Order: sequence, then C-alpha cells, then structure tokens
Amino acid sequence: MSDEKFLSINEAGEIFFDPEGNPVRNPAYIHEIQQNLTLNENFLLTTEFQDEKYIVESFDHPLQIIALQFKDGKIFLQSNGNNLFEANNEKWSVDAWDRFNGLTTSRAPFVLTDKAQEKLFDMCDSFDDEGFVAEGNYVATPPYYIDTPKIEKANYWEDVYVKEGIPGWDLAAPSPIIVDMLPRLKLPKSRILVLGCGEGHDAAIFAEAGHVVTAVDFSKEGLRRGKEKYGHLPNLFFHELDIFNIPIEWNHSFDLVVEHTCFCAIPPDQRTEMVRLWRRMLHEQGQLLSIFFVMEKRSGPPFGITEWEVRKHLEKHFHFLFWSRWRQSVERRQGRELFVLAKKKV
Repeated sequence: MSDEKFLSINEAGEIFFDPEGNPVRNPAYIHEIQQNLTLNENFLLTTEFQDEKYIVESFDHPLQIIALQFKDGKIFLQSNGNNLFEANNEKWSVDAWDRFNGLTTSRAPFVLTDKAQEKLFDMCDSFDDEGFVAEGNYVATPPYYIDTPKIEKANYWEDVYVKEGIPGWDLAAPSPIIVDMLPRLKLPKSRILVLGCGEGHDAAIFAEAGHVVTAVDFSKEGLRRGKEKYGHLPNLFFHELDIFNIPIEWNHSFDLVVEHTCFCAIPPDQRTEMVRLWRRMLHEQGQLLSIFFVMEKRSGPPFGITEWEVRKHLEKHFHFLFWSRWRQSVERRQGRELFVLAKKKV
C-alpha cells in the first residue's frame, strides 16, 4: 500500500479526509489546509496539515472564490472557507465554459463562482474577450489551454520516439490500473478498440485475455515497436490511422473503447470531437474504459483536466458505472490518475 496521505475536495470546495465521511468543519483546519495548498512543478496538488503533507484530490479547482476586492493594484480573493488570497495577475485564464480561474501568488488554483464572477464584472473598469481592467491595470484572461498545433502532426510523435527512446507516456507495460481492473470486470469475449495505442502494451493485455483487439496510432515507429513486441498475438490488429479519420465502416463495431494517454495528447479543442468518436465506435451497449490525467496543467502534451471537466464532457453521452481516483499509481503519476468506466447512453 502507498504511504502517501490523501485528502479530497469536492466541487463545492468542501474538504474530506475520508471521501465517505463528513467534510471538515473546523475553521482553523480549513484555514490551514487552504493556506498551504500549492501546485508543484510536476503539477501535483498538495497541502500540509499539522506538519504532514497530503496529496490533494480536487474535483474542480480547489479554491472556490465567493468574493473579491481590488486594492493597490492587487486582486484579493475570498474562498468558500473565508480565507483571503492574492491572485497572481499573470496567471488568470478562462475555460471552455467561460469560467474565470487562475493561481494565487502561493500557486493554489482557484475558480470564481458565478456570484464572484458577476461581482468582478461589476467592479472592473472595463472588460473584453481578452481580459479586464482593474483599477487601471489590465489583466489578461487567455484561454485556459495553451495551443500547441505541432502535436497534430505525426512527425511530432515520431521525433519523440527517436529523441527519447522510451517516451514519457510509455510505461513499457500495460497500465497498472488496467492490470488491476481487468480481472475484476469479468468481460465476456469482446471487440475492443484502443486509440493512440503507441507500442500496444494496453492493447496486448486485452488480447492476451482472449479479446479481439483493434489498436490504432498514426506513429509508424510506435506501431513498428508494437508489432515487434506483440505481433505474435493473432487477435491483435494494428492500424496506422489518424484517430479522427477512422473509416465509417467501423461505426458501432466495438464493445469497449479503451482510453489511456490519448485524450491528454490531443489538442484540448478536439476533446468534444473525441467524445463523439468514442460514441460512434461503440454499439448501443458499448462501454468506455478510461484513465484520465487529472491535474492543473494548461500546456501539453500531456494536457491536464479536472474531474469537473471530465464530467462535463461525458455526462450527456455516457452513464457512469465506476469513477475513482487511483492511489496506487506509478510514482510520476501518483495523485493524478482518474479511472472511469462508463456505458454509452442510447
């Protein structure tokens, strides 16, 4: 078992030491936990409480801001726990749902509640689509995710294989989450699609369990390595394709779509399109097995996402069967993996 300590924060900003228990009510405890929140250089959200460090599993941005004020060129934020923070005026942004968010000067991520956002518009000198003016100071609010167009090209990924040898996303084995969950799911023999398969480690474990697996990637090198390692499996089929150009003949052909390290690698403005792709590939009773990187990371790849965003992307299209943070991840992913099993809505 992991030795790390965890606490969770729900979408209302309530803090829990036990996700199944009651929220923390002691104002002094809330103050200490919120004041010590910080996003480290590896995009892991942590805090300290009573001299112990905790990994923070936050459903949304951890600080829900209910009020704010401008003073001496600074913007002060009041959290739902009635704690005061100073906003880093270089780190504001706006997400796809037009919510203002950012980092405090102590690197704690925040999001404005509807009430606080309305108040900001009332208080500022002026605002436009690019930012707002507070007491004469312009504060930019660019899109949350930073565009990286080069990642849409296959050569970008080819270069990563060449330069890194073993790319950062490659565990040289199937995801430990899939290894752990696959026996529990007790899947009947299924037609499985793995998108952005890379070298095919995840695809192979399903094939070894007797399923018929279609693995797709547009990296020639990734597929070459995959065929070299797993070409002996007669029920594993590799295809060199751009996932957004999959032939319509594949529509509604799969019992299960597996998502791991692909959703985080595409440009975030293509996420809606990818959710539609998952639905298009699945038949009426099909399921999505997914591992998301939940972290406050605006640039990529990998691009981060919050659980709140995952739900917003999926809730209209899928019924959630299982949803849980994973606490036994490999070290470089600990505290940043979310496992979701969902069934297609008809």
